[in-house]
Amino acid sequence: MSFHFFKNSMASESETIYDRIAKLEDEVASLRSEIDFLKHALRNELARHEVKMARKGTEISSIID
Repeated sequence: MSFHFFKNSMASESETIYDRIAKLEDEVASLRSEIDFLKHALRNELARHEVKMARKGTEISSIID
């Protein structure tokens, strides 16, 4: 491998590193959004379960708050 090829390869890698970081930041934001969605869905499911248990007359304490 020649030095010229290595030098050009490093230059192109340094440019793509910033692209990779931007893509990773977008992916992290997307994953955070999905986690928030799942947290809300789980919270709703727990609330439904608590209402169901209260209707049956079972003594419960909320674990949501």
